[in-house]
Amino acid sequence: MKVARWGGLFLSTGKTCAAGLTLSLNFFFAAQSGAAITVQDDAGKTVTLPSPATRIATLAPSLTELVYAAGAGAKLVAVSAYSDFPAAAKSLPQVADYSGVALESLLVQKPDLVIAWKGGNRESDLQRIRSFGIPVYAAEVVQMSDVPRTLRQIGLLADTAALAESAARVYESRTAALLLAHRGKAKISVFFEIGRLPLMTINAHHAISEGIALCGGVNVFADAPILVFTPSREALIRLQPQVILRPGSKDKDADKADRLAGYDGIKAAAEHRIYNIHADSILRQGPRFIDGVTQICAALDAVRTPTPTR
Repeated sequence: MKVARWGGLFLSTGKTCAAGLTLSLNFFFAAQSGAAITVQDDAGKTVTLPSPATRIATLAPSLTELVYAAGAGAKLVAVSAYSDFPAAAKSLPQVADYSGVALESLLVQKPDLVIAWKGGNRESDLQRIRSFGIPVYAAEVVQMSDVPRTLRQIGLLADTAALAESAARVYESRTAALLLAHRGKAKISVFFEIGRLPLMTINAHHAISEGIALCGGVNVFADAPILVFTPSREALIRLQPQVILRPGSKDKDADKADRLAGYDGIKAAAEHRIYNIHADSILRQGPRFIDGVTQICAALDAVRTPTPTR
């Protein structure tokens, strides 16, 4: 299976709305005084706007989703390749992909703010954008709490603080509800397939692994020293996870033959305990990640309470 979802990942639970209140108050006082908006991005750089952004460009699909969720979609003038959610994003000019930023195409759109992916866009590209006097906010969502935090930052920068706060609270509420619902449930050992050829998975520090833990699962490769790595088939057979999860383009389980491919010797595969998790939800570091985690929780619950056979 080829997984080509240009975006990112994350997770953690528990930060409340205090940060959002601070951001909202900061914006209120800035707006009242006519002062510039100044924030620190996730690369540690100070970003200053003379006034709220009105022409925003995003350089990763997850960032496009975050801007729409923060209520600033109408201010988007350019996006990256694969920005296909919500549907309105498909009609916007694309100015970046995995190979880099198309600077001339970006400049034509005259953005007054570029929101970049710290871990995915080349710093040399971002420096070139800054050289034209365009502010760049570099975002990096690595934990679940980073999603509502980033929503609030975008709301501050785009003068959509109330809408961003609402979206952030919904996300935090859903996270808290999942955590509460799965607290104390039986632990389920999990293998998460990031890629099929070669076989790839993640360790405990990856956002997906945090999502698995939230649902009461245990990543069988949690102790691996590398965030994303290629495990041996022998190690996977030895660990015998109770369930195998994998990103897919559909919410339903994959075709039986496809699901079983490459998993000879693993009881979970033989007993059809392989579940697809919607790829764009779980592989993009955006507001839909909580949808992917919800699917993970449902899959683990299905393993805990199997359907009786007739």
